[in-house]
Amino acid sequence: MQDEDRKHVVEVWKAVVDVQQHFNDISMRIRGMFVTILLALFASIGFLLDKKLSLGFGRLHVTFATLIPLFGIFGTWLFYFIDRFWYHRLLVGSVNHAIEIENKYKAEMPELSLSAAIGAVSPYKPGCIVNLFAKLLVRHDKYRKTGQLHSEGKIELFYKAVMLVLFVTMIVLACTGGVTLDSPIRAS
Repeated sequence: MQDEDRKHVVEVWKAVVDVQQHFNDISMRIRGMFVTILLALFASIGFLLDKKLSLGFGRLHVTFATLIPLFGIFGTWLFYFIDRFWYHRLLVGSVNHAIEIENKYKAEMPELSLSAAIGAVSPYKPGCIVNLFAKLLVRHDKYRKTGQLHSEGKIELFYKAVMLVLFVTMIVLACTGGVTLDSPIRAS
């Protein structure tokens, strides 16, 4: 391979890696924004618990604090959708393209193996507690087959664990006074 061809291949590969970094950066911003909103959501639960605001439906009263986790579950699902099924797929496409370039020129330029090297160390075999949650929450095929969490399984575990915490929070709030039923009024 001539030096000019080698330079051209490296420039193309660099552009593809830049695209990978771009989509990875977007994904990290999405997750950062999500965590910020999640913390605000829990702060709003505390605020609403203090204010004891509720909705009445006849004899049934439901505090706003009890309803907030339900909205949080929906918001978490939206972030999950955007992260996993939108930007993560774009990242995977750019990674796959980089791997094609790396494989094509592996003999001439073995230094171009960044994507393959990252892919080799990325899977994570969860330990005890994390594995219990992963078995409960992760449906990704690679995890089911190998017991290792790859990027899609990690994303799934991250968001679904938050949804589970929000659901449990809603149930606990409902059972500890967040949902009440007034006694019927008796005619004298």
